[in-house]
Amino acid sequence: MKKTLLAFTIIFSYIVHLSAQDTTAIKNITDSLQAIAHKHKPFIAKDYLLYNYTAQGINNVFNQQFRGDADNRVIVDGNYYSNSVGVPANLGYNLLFNLPITTALLDRADKHLGKDLKFEENLSTGLTYEHYFKKADLTLVVGYNYRQMLNLNGPKQAFETIFYGNSRFEGDTANLSNIHFDYYNYNQYSLGIIKRIDYGTYQMQVGLVGSFLQVINNVDISTGNTSIYTAPYGEYVDLDYNLTFNQATSGASKFSSLNGVGASGDFNLSFSNRNKWKVSFDLKDIGIMTFRKTEVNYSGVNNVHFQGIVIPNLLNFTSQTFDTLNLDSAVFSKLPSKTNNQYSLFLPFTANLAFSKPLLNDRMVLTVGIQYRFLPKYYAYGYIKANYFLQPDMVISASAGAGGYSLFDLGFEFAKSWKYFDLAVGTSNLIGLVAPSVYSGSGLYLKLGTTF
Repeated sequence: MKKTLLAFTIIFSYIVHLSAQDTTAIKNITDSLQAIAHKHKPFIAKDYLLYNYTAQGINNVFNQQFRGDADNRVIVDGNYYSNSVGVPANLGYNLLFNLPITTALLDRADKHLGKDLKFEENLSTGLTYEHYFKKADLTLVVGYNYRQMLNLNGPKQAFETIFYGNSRFEGDTANLSNIHFDYYNYNQYSLGIIKRIDYGTYQMQVGLVGSFLQVINNVDISTGNTSIYTAPYGEYVDLDYNLTFNQATSGASKFSSLNGVGASGDFNLSFSNRNKWKVSFDLKDIGIMTFRKTEVNYSGVNNVHFQGIVIPNLLNFTSQTFDTLNLDSAVFSKLPSKTNNQYSLFLPFTANLAFSKPLLNDRMVLTVGIQYRFLPKYYAYGYIKANYFLQPDMVISASAGAGGYSLFDLGFEFAKSWKYFDLAVGTSNLIGLVAPSVYSGSGLYLKLGTTF
């Protein structure tokens, strides 16, 4: 019995010793795992950055989110882009800034144009101030932007006549029907609010910004059934036209004069499920302009026979062109009639629908969107954009899009957020930016922001 009890005691002591060793080993393993987990913390993107860069363009006041400790933000931004099928980016840039256009550039565009000329160009620079009211979960937006927009649509022969004159159509007829040309240049003063509503699982955001527009300049040209026949050796020209031409005199007037005024609005409605997904709908530049003083108008429908006249480069065409032609009274009477009447134009608005989904534990945000602009022969523009967070406060983005007036866009963006400062720089058309003389379309935008 004593031997049995002694053996049991020895075995029990051995088991307790082994158990103590196992507990120590398990504790050591657990401590090691905790140390590894502490060293490699799970990636968590900044909540206020998660959806900041999901839009195709950076100039969207509705696509901003404040830090939890910030009440004020000042943003300085600039955005330029052009889109076309066949028109090199350099040509559009030179048109916008009134720079020389070489024959080689024109020939390259003429070679790649299809049957239609479609071109759009936008420039916007400005300053925005935002103040966040925490109790109401509402943001007040005040801003100023300098805007330029140029849109051109028409047959290819219109492009050739505008840039080469009618000499290349000797013995032939150039089709100038259904040309639409619009140029807008104005100052935009904006005031708006953004309201967020939290329903617990779901969140909604509603934004509305109204703007007062001070017109600097405008040109509006449209044609119906219009053609030019040029006889061999330029002996005569027959012009069948249906033309409407309006121009507000160039140069910014005193603010008190207000030669031209307008109003526009931007609207946003978005829904999200915390940081699981977000869908957003935007309407931008819904508005109208009225030109009240110093306007020049030409309009008419007629057939004119010019004996021995050659039409030069029509880039020099202005509201005074008809006045300077040396023609007899019988021919001159058939030209469009001149008036100085007020006229109004609707702005080409933009509608955008986008869906965003964070992936890879919020390390990447994937956005799919579709955009429409109120322009002649503008087809829906579709795009996809991926934002990848290198760090919780640093993101790079790549995008691809097609449609509208563009052939194919490939974009890239870099954005960084510090404690009191934000930076975003990118392009919606990297190919056109790198090779503007050979590729159509281009784009470049920059945003600098500070919060306090």
